[in-house]
Amino acid sequence: MAELLTACRFYFEADGVSEKLVLEVAGLSVESPVAGDGGVHGSGKSGVRIRQATPTVEKFSNVTVKMVATTDVDLYDWYKNCNTNDGGSSAWDSNRKAASVSAYDQSGNMQARWELVNAYPCKYEGPSFTAGDSNMANETLELVHEGITRVQ
Repeated sequence: MAELLTACRFYFEADGVSEKLVLEVAGLSVESPVAGDGGVHGSGKSGVRIRQATPTVEKFSNVTVKMVATTDVDLYDWYKNCNTNDGGSSAWDSNRKAASVSAYDQSGNMQARWELVNAYPCKYEGPSFTAGDSNMANETLELVHEGITRVQ
């Protein structure tokens, strides 16, 4: 039987973004929508309706990564460097990063890995502060990318 993965032993990293305390990763999703939405494509001779399930271009959802906020500003800087567009001077293309999510077993050995191709943050969310809250402050990045591959 294959190793059962737990949802609580994982890590996210991107080129130059590491050593973070990661709270949550969501959106590791890919789908191939069906052409014609699986419905009838037309009616032929003698009124015969034609259906065909035909896959189209893969569709990737954005990946959301929530991390414990620190004094480092690297996450915000990554967002800003990718999304500042002053007269066409945005540097998003040169700031895309290879990123990955890894799942570990109880011994700390990597058991599964998903890689994101050319990821960059399209949304940054800073912490919400509440006087009576006992939780850690956190930051959230929403990453757009060109594909997800499970490599392990």
